[in-house]
Order: sequence, then structure tokens, then C-alpha cells
Amino acid sequence: MHKAKSPFLGYLPALLFVLLGGLFSYYYLLFDPVAYRVLLPGYFLDRLPIPFDWAGIGPLSFPILIDNFLVFQEFQSFAPNIPVVENQVFGILAVISISFFLALISSFKKWQFLAAGIAWIILLVFSNLNGLNINGINSNYPLIIAIIGNLAGPVFFHLEGKNRPLLLRWIVILLLVMSTTAILLSYSPLPYPAVFLSEHSFILLLGLSIAWIFWNGHAILSGTYILLTRANKNLGLRVSIQFLVLGILYLLLLFNMLLDLTGLPITWIPTFHPLVLVIPVGVMGWLVLRVKSKNELNPSFNLFTLESLHLLGFGITLWVIWKLKLVGNQPAEELLKHLITYSQIGFSAFFMIYVFSNFFTLMDSGKDVERVLFKPFSLPYYHLRLGGLIAMLVLTTYADGIIGVQVNALSNQVLGDYYYETDQKLEASILYENAWFRCRNNPKAKNALAHLLLELKQPSLAKSHLEQSFSEAPQEDNIVLLADRYHQEQKLFQAISTLEQGLSFFPKSEAIRNNLALLYVKSNRTEEAKNLLEEAPISQLVSKNNLLATQLKSGQLDMEAEQPKGLPGFINELAHQHALGNFPSKNLIESTEKAIQKSETPLLTQAALRNLFSILNQPNPEEDLALLDSLWQKEEMNPYIMSLQETAVIRSLSAGRVGEAIKNLNGLAFRNPGDAGYFLHLSASILAQQLDFKKSSAELLAAREKGFQAFKNHHWEILVLGGFEQEAEEIRLAYNLDFPAWIQNLDSEEGNYLQIIEKLHEALPEELFGEWDGLENEMLKADLAAKILRAKSHGLNVKQIQELAVMVNQVFGENEDLKRFAANPDFQNQESVQAFLNWLKLGDELTGNPYYSPLIWSAQLIQSDPLVQYEILNAATEFNRDPILWMKKVQVARQIGLSNYATDALGKMSEWIDEETLYQLQMRKF
Repeated sequence: MHKAKSPFLGYLPALLFVLLGGLFSYYYLLFDPVAYRVLLPGYFLDRLPIPFDWAGIGPLSFPILIDNFLVFQEFQSFAPNIPVVENQVFGILAVISISFFLALISSFKKWQFLAAGIAWIILLVFSNLNGLNINGINSNYPLIIAIIGNLAGPVFFHLEGKNRPLLLRWIVILLLVMSTTAILLSYSPLPYPAVFLSEHSFILLLGLSIAWIFWNGHAILSGTYILLTRANKNLGLRVSIQFLVLGILYLLLLFNMLLDLTGLPITWIPTFHPLVLVIPVGVMGWLVLRVKSKNELNPSFNLFTLESLHLLGFGITLWVIWKLKLVGNQPAEELLKHLITYSQIGFSAFFMIYVFSNFFTLMDSGKDVERVLFKPFSLPYYHLRLGGLIAMLVLTTYADGIIGVQVNALSNQVLGDYYYETDQKLEASILYENAWFRCRNNPKAKNALAHLLLELKQPSLAKSHLEQSFSEAPQEDNIVLLADRYHQEQKLFQAISTLEQGLSFFPKSEAIRNNLALLYVKSNRTEEAKNLLEEAPISQLVSKNNLLATQLKSGQLDMEAEQPKGLPGFINELAHQHALGNFPSKNLIESTEKAIQKSETPLLTQAALRNLFSILNQPNPEEDLALLDSLWQKEEMNPYIMSLQETAVIRSLSAGRVGEAIKNLNGLAFRNPGDAGYFLHLSASILAQQLDFKKSSAELLAAREKGFQAFKNHHWEILVLGGFEQEAEEIRLAYNLDFPAWIQNLDSEEGNYLQIIEKLHEALPEELFGEWDGLENEMLKADLAAKILRAKSHGLNVKQIQELAVMVNQVFGENEDLKRFAANPDFQNQESVQAFLNWLKLGDELTGNPYYSPLIWSAQLIQSDPLVQYEILNAATEFNRDPILWMKKVQVARQIGLSNYATDALGKMSEWIDEETLYQLQMRKF
């Protein structure tokens, strides 16, 4: 018979089909990602107080604490993934593959065609097409339509057009199969019948892949033998010994794989996933097929048909492996693993018997044995096939007929996947439960069942199934889910115990290790948590991020943190650097900014912005504040509005906008009464840093009323300096605070210093200069000099300013900006004012801090409009009780015709300025 020879281009589509299937399937086989499983780290935040700034007031010092965020990540098990697009792709491939298969069998001889047709009808019966419910539940109409639509084309071409071009036959049959599919879809009353057919096409292709696996049962050993004979041709070497050794080694490997499948492998013999053999089987099978066809072609088939069937089966098998790994159909995977192992053992063993019994005398002769290896297809070769099948039956019996259970479970799971994808929860749960009951090695079914029961409002039943899974067939995602259920029920001990046992089952599981460490932290077993996280490999980023967060939360700051990766790591590292009092590196800041732009998680975005903006002396906040304002306008940011507003306060404070920060903190306290104590305390700390002890004390007492209880010694001192001695004593007794040394001796240097500081804003500059001049302690004197320059230099003469500046430079080190200012302390001179701003580490903003009276004075001086001057002075005097600013406000108010406001201001000034001094101030022109 004429042997059809096809050029390479004729095989190109088939080779692409095989190549893509191999890439996708072996990705899952070699790297073993669990595609269906959704075990992801969720985020929750904790707060870490960090020293944003420090208030140093002689003997009184305390940090200005703000909260930074720490990100903890806890793994959670979600409902299994539905690969919608992939399922559609597989369905399309199934239609194309089936059509091509039917086109190929149409060229078979009579009896082979009849056998193939019967086999195809049996496959259609097992594919559950009756489940389409056309014209009745489980009616036979869908099956009848499918049989007619599938076989009409092959029968026609077999009878009338066997010699027609394959491409024509394939196109016609493809159109018939597609038309049949369209009819089934249009008449089926099921919801989403296309999904039903797509899922059940898996069974058809699985049947074809099993047939291909049986066809190539001895391919590896027969291919190996052919290669050995070719390599040793005319060399006179003992091919028989080489083949015997290789064959025994291969059979030992296969037998250990069988033992591994049954749970009792021999440890000193290596093993691997049986389906990895598919590509070697396919390649060797091609070689064997070429040898068979070259030397003695069976007249029932031509070479092109056989080669096409081989490549088609090769590709289908690879795509079936991809599909079953993708959807998590473990029973189907186990079935293929068992069948390829059985077939390789059975057929390979009998192939060795066949070769040694029929060709032993020729094996070592150096002759071309491959020419007679399969010539003719004699009774011994058919005995090989029969013996292989008998061996497979023996192995099936040895494995307790597990393949029957797997077939039942996989078909249930295929139907369950259809119901799951179409959101028919109850039906899916029943089928998944049955699939797991039939085959315990079925993690996707049990996890999906638990999630479905939770969605069906049956948490107790879901937990029962999780506990059953834990005791009979532990799996990582179910352990995480079960521990989470215990945690939600406040059963912390049971949750910890479950994860501890789970870690013994899965020692490499990042999810179990990480969640166990978090529960250790919650139960105050911090050291155990840190040890557990430290044992995690470097590649487990979630564990490493949680380790840093755990260390920071426990107060451990002096550790060497690894280079952070990802936004959670950046957030925690920023908090770490802030807690150490360090300025974060430029690289860390830039990496965080880039990660924020890519972030789609509002919780992480707002946490990152908080930690990013918690850096002192950052001028020009307008762009950042605009960003925060735009964020809290977004709906997804609604849960984080308060946090974003707090971040805006911190950003304003970092730019020196003290007045704005105090107002916003009071607004936050009013709008969020549950957190009012925190906001009022932060406001009190800022006011105390600005030496406004009266307002600070009032805020502290208000914070106490709102539930603030973390009183320290410096709070008591602030209250005393603010004039609230009685309340200070009550708090000292209530919180067991200590007396500071200076309060016991008010005549000491420290006592004198603090008495001057207590009235710094309310006193006249010349009075303060005189009292400063009387101090003897150099450090206290230099500190007071700096504070007088910041708050009172607008009321001092040039000599006084220069004297104060010299003192500051002598004790705290030379400062060029302060020198330039002191050389020409003119608050109407731009260079002098800029030097003053630079010394204070501010930007170009003059009115941000109302307690910096010289800058307020400069701001109103450079204005020619009296109304603008009044607005500047009025805003500052809401906080600051500087007599010069107040008197200037009185004079400007009279100038613009606001005499009533001027009178009110004078009345308020009389509260802290005596009548004579007030009269003298009115006589002066400011």
C-alpha cells in the first residue's frame, strides 16, 4: 500500500498542539502550583507609637508620640478559584480535537472503524450528556443527538469518501460537531449549558488519553532497545546485558512508584510524579511507531493516520493533565497516575519477555534487529499485549481496585464543578461531598464543600467537615480555614493546637507557620512567635514582614532588618526607622512612593501614607495634603477617613503648621468621641512643646475626661506649669507619679528656668532678656536664649539679639543661618527672614506656627493692607498671648474701624498684663 508522506508543515499544527500542552501541563507537574486554591494573605494593622519630635524644656523633656502603622498578614482560605477562560479554551480544544479524531478514524478499515465507533459511543455514554435534560430529566435525547451528530460525518466518509483529503473531512466533521453542540445548547433547559458541555468534554478527552497511554505501554523500553541496537550496531557489544540492566532498573523505578501510590515506597529508590513520564512516552512512542511503520505497515492504517493519531493522543493527554491540575480534579489525576504506572509496568515487563524469548539469539549479533522486531505482527507480539493487560488487572487487584473509586469520584466532581461554576451551591455541595466520600485524596472537593456550606449559612456543618478532613486527610487550606473558624469562636487554644499539628503535617507551609505565629503573639507568646518566624526561609516574604512587625510590637528595635520587598515590608521598615529616630533612606522612600501608586488596597495605601509622612521638617505640604483630600473623597476610602485626616494633621505638623494641626486635632476629637482622648493628648503634647502650658493643661484634662489614662511624670509637670496644681496632684496620686527635683526647690537654677519658661509667651521681651541675663547655668541659659529668639526677637534690639545668638552658637555649635540673621535682624528684609526660617528648619511659610511671634510680626509687616494685617494677627492671637502681637492687633483694629474688637482685645489682655504695663503698651507705636 502506498505510504503517504507529509511534509513538516503538515505536522506543524499538531506539534504546536503538543508543545503548548507540554508547556502548560509540565508547569503544573514540575512546579506544583495549586491553581484552584485561593490561600492568600489578608492584611490587618496595628499601631506603633513613634517619637515624631522631642520637646526639650530644660529639666523637662518628653517625646511627641504619633502612631505609625504596622502591617500584619494573616493567610486566609477563600473559595476555590473558577478558571472561566481556561475552561472555555479547553472546551474549544475539545471540539477541535474530537473532530480531528473522528476525521482520522473515518479512514480506518471496516472492523477497526466499527471498533472505534463503538468505543466512541461508549465514551459518549459515560460523558453524562443525558444530564442536559432535553425533553425530560436524564432523557436519552441528548445522547442520541450527540451520537448521530458525531458519527454521521465519519460514517459517510468511511463509506463514500475515504480517499478525500483529511483537511476536507476534518472541516466537514468539525462543522457537524459544532452544529450538534449548538443544537444541544439551544434545546437544553439547564442554566449555562455551555459550561456543562465544556466540563464534560473533559471525560471524552480523558478516555482518549487513557487509550493513548495503553497504546504506548511499552514505548519507553521498546524505544530504549531500538536506540541501544542502533548505538551498538556492528560493535559486537552485549546489547542483551545493557537492555536487561536498564529494563530491570526501569521496572524497579516503576514498581516503587506503584508502592508510593499505595503509600509504602522504598525509601532508597527514587520516585517522582508518574505523569512526568508522558513526554518520554510520547517521544519514544513516536520512535517506535516510525520503526513499526517502516518495516511492516499494518494494512488497516497508513503511516500518516498512525502518526496523526499518535500526535493527537500525545497532545490530548498533555492538555488533559493541564485541565485536571487546573480545576483540582484529584481523582482524575490519581486515575491517570495509576493507569500510566500499571500500563508501563505490565507492558514493559512483557516486552522484555517478548524480546528475550524471540530475539535473544540476535540481540548481541550486531545485526539490524529493529527490522524484524515488529515483523510480522505475530502471535508472540499479541501475547505481549494480552500479557500486559493481565498484568494491569493484577496490579489493579493489588491496589484494591482503587481506579473504580476514582472513576466514580472524578465524574461526580466534573458535575460538581459545573454546579459550582453556575452558582448552584446546594447541588455543588452534595456532589463535592459525595466525590470526597468516594475518594479521600480530593482536597479541592473538601475545601469547596466547606466554603459552600459557609455560604449556605451552615457553619457548624462546615466546621464538622473541616474537622473530618483534619482527622482523615489533612490538607493545608482546610487547616487554615478550620483554625480561623476556631479563632472566630474565641477558641484560641484549639486554633493554636490545630495549627501546631498542621505544621507537623506541612512543615514547609508558610500559611500555617505564619498564622500560628500570629496566634502566639495574641496569646502573649511573643518569643515563640519570633522563633517560629525566624525559622521561615528567606523566600517567605510574608513571614519576614510579620517577623519585623512582631519584633517592633514587642519593643525590639535594634535588630538588623532584611531588605524589605513589597508595600507591607516598606510600611513596616518605615515604622522601624521612625522608631529608631532615623531618617528613612531615599531608596526606601522612593520604593514606597512607587508601591503606593500601584497599590489597589485602600488599607495599605493609607497606612503607607501615614508612615511616609511621619518625617519631621518636610516643608511645602500642599501637594501631599491635596492627595489626602482626594483620597478621602473616594468611596473605597470611607473606612479610613479618620486615619487619613489624622495623617493630614501629621503632615501639617511636619511642615511646621502648628496652628492648623491643633485645630484639626480638636475637630477629630469632636467627630470621633471614641478616640478623643488620643487626639486631645496629642494636641496637649504639641502645645506643651510650644510652651503654651495653660492650653496644654486644658487639653490634658479634657483628654482625661474622654478616657485617656496613660499619664506620665511629664504630664504632671505640664499641669503644674499650666497653673493646675490641684488637678496635677489628683493625677499624681491616681497614677503614682514621682515628684521631679525642680518642684521641690523652686529657687534652684532649674526652678528659676521653668518659672521664666512658664510665662515666656505672655511676658515682654525686655523683661525676659533681663531674667535670662541673670541665669548662671550655661546649658539652661543657652536653651532659654534659643527659645527667646524664636518667640521674642521681634521685640528685642540688635545688641540683645546678637548676645542671645552668640550664646546659642557657643553652646550648641555654630549655625551659619543664625549668624546671618543676627548680623541684620530685620524682619522686613527678605534675606534676614529667610536665614531665620532656615535656622528654625522651616520652609517659606511665615504664619504656620502662631507661637513663632517674630515670623508673625514679619508676615504682617510686609503687608500693606491693614485688613490682611489684622487677619494675620488675629489668627496668631487665637493661640499666642504675646503682648506686642496683641497690641499691634488693637492698633490695626482701630485703624480699620473695628473699635469694638480692639476694646475686647484690651479686655482680654488685662487678664495677664497689669494695668500700668497695659497703659504703657498703648502709648507705644508698633
